[in-house]
Amino acid sequence: MIEKKIFFCLKTIFKKEKIQKKITNLKYGDFKSWDSLSHLNLLLTIERKFKIKFALNEMYELSSVKEIIESIEKKLK
Repeated sequence: MIEKKIFFCLKTIFKKEKIQKKITNLKYGDFKSWDSLSHLNLLLTIERKFKIKFALNEMYELSSVKEIIESIEKKLK
């Protein structure tokens, strides 16, 4: 369920990229368009989708989909 929602967020931010179904291996910079601004937009989109908040320092530390999923799981507990 979490992966499906994140996949939707990735598709929303990276419209021109071909995103693989197995997203847990993706990380910051894997797409040419995945720069610091789009990374921030991705995290903000994820916050809205899951109704959670990332701390500012956490946003700097989250650099892969796997780390984002782990953070979401902790917040949803």
